[in-house]
Amino acid sequence: MDVTVRSGGRKRGLFAEMKPGRLLDVPAGGGQQARALRELGYQVVTADLNPAAPVRAGIDAAMADANAPLPFRSASFDYILTREGIEHLENQTGFIAECARVLRPGGTIVLTTPNVMHLSARISTFLTGQRNLKRGLVNEVESLRSANGPHRYHGHVFLIDYFRLRYLMRLAGFDRLRVFTDRYSGTAIALGWLAPLMYAASRYAVAVSTRRRRGKYPVAPRAVADEIMRHVFSSALLFGKRMIIVAEKTGPDSQPPSRAAS
Repeated sequence: MDVTVRSGGRKRGLFAEMKPGRLLDVPAGGGQQARALRELGYQVVTADLNPAAPVRAGIDAAMADANAPLPFRSASFDYILTREGIEHLENQTGFIAECARVLRPGGTIVLTTPNVMHLSARISTFLTGQRNLKRGLVNEVESLRSANGPHRYHGHVFLIDYFRLRYLMRLAGFDRLRVFTDRYSGTAIALGWLAPLMYAASRYAVAVSTRRRRGKYPVAPRAVADEIMRHVFSSALLFGKRMIIVAEKTGPDSQPPSRAAS
C-alpha cells in the first residue's frame, strides 16, 4: 500500500518512484503503511502514542507524542510520511518544525490530510462553518475521541487548509512543494463553474494587497503568489477529497534521492 496519487490522468505510487532510504512514519496507526513501505525496501521507523501494532509486525517503533519533540536525532531520516495525522494535533507548528529537524537536508516529506479547500467543502463551510454537512458541529463531547492524562486524541478539530500548512512548512525550511490528491469529490466537480469567479477574486485580492503594501511593508515576489494560485486552483485542491503535499527540506545537500522526476 503505497501513497497513491492521481497525476497526469493516471494513478502512481509516490514511494515506488523514490530511492528507498530511512523513513519515519508518524503517526503510524496500526502499522499497515509501515509494513507496505518496508516491502518497497525502505528502512522504516514508526512513532506513535501506541506503538504496539508496529512492534508486533517487527518494525522499529518509538512511543512518541506528535505534539511534543520527537525522540530522534536531527537529520536522521531521508523521508517522513505523516498520513492523516496533522488534523488531530494541537501543536501543528511544533510538529512541522520537528519534522524539519529530524529530516536530513534534501530529504522529502509526504503529508496527507483532508482537503478543506475543495469546492463542496467551501460551500459547506459557508453554510455551517464546518467542512462536511454530514458530520455535525465540532464540540467537546463528540470531537474528543479519547483522553489519557495529558494526551488527548481529537477528531478533526484542527483541520488545516493549504494556506496555513504551506506557511508552516515554508517557515520550517521546506521548499519545492507539490500538491496532489488520490480521489475526487463528484459534488466538487459539479461546482467547477465557480472556479473562474474564485480565481478572479483571488487575483484581485493579491493585486490590492500588493498595491497597499508597496513602499510600506515587505511584498512577496510574484513567484510566491503564482505558486500559491497554481496550487489552490489545481484539480487536486479544487476537487480532491484529500490534500497530499510533497516537499523537500532545503539545505546544502538538497538533491532528493529519487528514481523518477515528478
